[in-house]
Amino acid sequence: MANAPFGFSPVRNAGAGPDLPTRMYRVTTTGNTFGIFIGDPVRFNPSGLGIIRMSANVAANTRCLGVVAQLFDTNGRPLTFNQPTRGPFLPAATAGWAAVYDSQQITFICQVDASAAETMIGQYVSLTAANNGGNTAAGTSIMQISQASVDTSVKTFQVVGISPTESQGLGSFAGAAGWGAATNIDLEVRIALHSLTTT
Repeated sequence: MANAPFGFSPVRNAGAGPDLPTRMYRVTTTGNTFGIFIGDPVRFNPSGLGIIRMSANVAANTRCLGVVAQLFDTNGRPLTFNQPTRGPFLPAATAGWAAVYDSQQITFICQVDASAAETMIGQYVSLTAANNGGNTAAGTSIMQISQASVDTSVKTFQVVGISPTESQGLGSFAGAAGWGAATNIDLEVRIALHSLTTT
């Protein structure tokens, strides 16, 4: 796979049904340190005001609220493209609103920063340390999963499997050939430590 991180993208609702619901959350100027991009994982602001982006150096056991689906200005108007240089993201220190996939039942696909093994299924992972910032032209996240973080200790995310978009294509079963030597493959993960639950 090419090294083209895109953050987290929703893939299915494990609770059954086709819906991938979102909820609106406030973004404050003080909480928006790095900018917020589509596909960024977010958490509640510790100061009690709205949400903040989960920084790449966040503790491995930090709780996650969900993933940004769309961004809006302070008047609730959707952010749009201003090409060729500006995607729909909130720059650092900018207030606004974010529609967030905040259901613990939603699973996401995310690129891993190295090669991945089938033994990762069921284990826990955290974010790659070097991925603050984002793709400003596209307005999308560049967050990745850290392959080095994988083990059995409970962390923010848990590996469900290889992404259904890998190996034999969307909707096909990805067998062993989809794992191994190929770097930067996409994994399917769930939020293991969710902000709205006790588990």
